[in-house]
Amino acid sequence: MAQVRGINPDLYDNVEKTMAGVMKGQLKELSRIYTGYYNVKTSDRKFERIVTYTPFGDTQSKPEGEPYAMDVLRQGYTKDFTHTENGLGFEVTQTALEDDMESLLNRAGEWLAFSARYVEEGRAANPLNNGFTTETTPDGVSLFNSAHLLKGGGTAKNRPSTDADLSATSLAQAMIDTQTDQKDEAGHLAAPITSWKLVIPPALEFLADRLVNSVGLPGSADNDRNPLKSRRTWDIVVNPRLTDPDAWFLLAGNKSQHGLTFYRRVPISMEPMAIDPRTSNRIFKVRHRFSVGAWTWVGTYGTAGA
Repeated sequence: MAQVRGINPDLYDNVEKTMAGVMKGQLKELSRIYTGYYNVKTSDRKFERIVTYTPFGDTQSKPEGEPYAMDVLRQGYTKDFTHTENGLGFEVTQTALEDDMESLLNRAGEWLAFSARYVEEGRAANPLNNGFTTETTPDGVSLFNSAHLLKGGGTAKNRPSTDADLSATSLAQAMIDTQTDQKDEAGHLAAPITSWKLVIPPALEFLADRLVNSVGLPGSADNDRNPLKSRRTWDIVVNPRLTDPDAWFLLAGNKSQHGLTFYRRVPISMEPMAIDPRTSNRIFKVRHRFSVGAWTWVGTYGTAGA
């Protein structure tokens, strides 16, 4: 469908400007959020495949003169990132362009790019929104799970045994859990993570600030210092694209310590303007290809709330 003057009366150049017309363009888009905590990488392939490996097991007791026990590196899990293609077009008549009193149509590229960025932000939020259900890691269970399967045997968790709302108690328990259950495929404990990004919906923003930035123990009249603030480094990330007002998530502050990845196969790109030879309508198009997901659960923690 082509943009004609009848769809938008402001495209007539003899219409008096109104306050509504003046206010166009005042609503600004959200700044990019996911780039602050995702591993954003450029891809030059049809899809990206991540293969993990199980490291060596523990050393064994060896009597003097006896042979060494031998071990091998084993393949762990595989995760494929298949890029999807997105695009949107805009077609406008010559007449509408000529009579566009506010140069609204000349911003077609800007508006199309806005749509593309909004889609990318929403897709980047999906692994968290669906992290307790359909978003799975290569071990076949949900991203946030109390029973991740380890190739070397046993399980590990990055979700509390009982989901809990955000509080000083639940956040402290999360710090304990991540020190005792962040393991590699052989079952070895990973180095403790001391810097975290606390990713939350807007409903938890001010509670989160009190919990991790108060000098004293939050919600207490005691003269105790706040160990959440003194023992860890925090960066609060408020993401309005999160759908559950009670869910909260922890991601390692160092992006190399977690597996949330955004592959950009083709960046947001404006195609050259085309002209329909039958009507002389101008056609604008935006296109991008990308994939997003988690190739490992390590370095993450989440709860759906009570």
